[in-house]
Amino acid sequence: MQAVILAGGFGTRLSHVVKDVPKPMAPIRDIPFLKYQYDYLVSRGFDSFVLLTGYKSNVIEDYFRDYSNVVCIREETPLGTAGALLNAYEHLEPEFLLLNGDTFFSADFSLLYDCKKRIASGPSAMLALKYTENIDRYGFVEISGEYRVERFIEKGALPADQIDGYINAGAYLMDRELLTAYLKDFNRNFISLETELFPRMIENGQLYGLPLGGSFIDIGIPDDYYRAQDLIPSTMALTPRPALFVDKDGTLIVDSGYVHGDDFRPILESEKMVEEYVRKGYYLVLITNQAGVAKNKFSEDDMNRNIELLLKHYEQLGLKFDDAEYCTWCAEAVLEKYRFRSLARKPYPGMILKACEKLPIDLRHSVMVGDKPDVDRIALPYLECIIVEPDRGCN
Repeated sequence: MQAVILAGGFGTRLSHVVKDVPKPMAPIRDIPFLKYQYDYLVSRGFDSFVLLTGYKSNVIEDYFRDYSNVVCIREETPLGTAGALLNAYEHLEPEFLLLNGDTFFSADFSLLYDCKKRIASGPSAMLALKYTENIDRYGFVEISGEYRVERFIEKGALPADQIDGYINAGAYLMDRELLTAYLKDFNRNFISLETELFPRMIENGQLYGLPLGGSFIDIGIPDDYYRAQDLIPSTMALTPRPALFVDKDGTLIVDSGYVHGDDFRPILESEKMVEEYVRKGYYLVLITNQAGVAKNKFSEDDMNRNIELLLKHYEQLGLKFDDAEYCTWCAEAVLEKYRFRSLARKPYPGMILKACEKLPIDLRHSVMVGDKPDVDRIALPYLECIIVEPDRGCN
């Protein structure tokens, strides 16, 4: 598999923190950021690399000079993201993963390859998407139920009722054929993927987006660069494991309708199911919609009390939850402060993707178990979902 990395950035916002090197070579605990990116991709099966360099390209070329699987292609003047690719066209494989040289995302990129093959048709590209509650900073990417990108919404034009969203994670699985039409007229001129190619690809139904889980950081501003000093090395040291994501009401405990407070009746068969997965080494993660808070059926304190009873019950069984995620946002909320559209609310995968920021989860081999087909079949094409009989658990 080939990885192509956009490594020509000036790093203007980091210039007073990182001097004399291009942004992708900014040191993370004395090791260049780009080396961490290279090592992570090698660990994920990538064996061919093209580095698209520009500003202070000699620093990158000198560092990777003895790497037999790395080719550096220099742009003498800024060509834009698409221009940099066209400049390196003859070195590109028919399908390649394009990455920004200033973002680190510990995702399983092989899922892009699998899902693009299953979902897309003809020449296409699939973006890696990251779930975030911080859309005020980034804007977000809107996708259809078929994972086609419908539009990019800039941070100045966010819908007032949207609380979270997907952002472009700086990784794109692309077919080289998408560039061919631009090659004839390319004369080392500036061309942008974001403003010139992507809009046309959206119009032609060629651009897809796939939500992935993992730790994400963009080192482009000083605060995040400082945070990366710990986050990237610690993330690299972790070995992912699969997770059992499990619903609460009707799956782990009897659902009497808007369950809260001390209304707690555990389901024996589900305890056996959970024990089996934990014994296999799976993380244990609670994933529960809690619209009852938004609809004023019970308070957040009542919700927390019920969740605490559940967690303590399982801990007494020797089955400790590694994480518990809940969503109180609801578009039909009675209480205005909860009245938002949210991608955390099942069947959207936001809660699962949040858990992947806290734990090194192998989503490819993970499982979601719940009792409501319309809610617990999570909108991730690579996640196995098991629907059990309500209030009976899994045999």
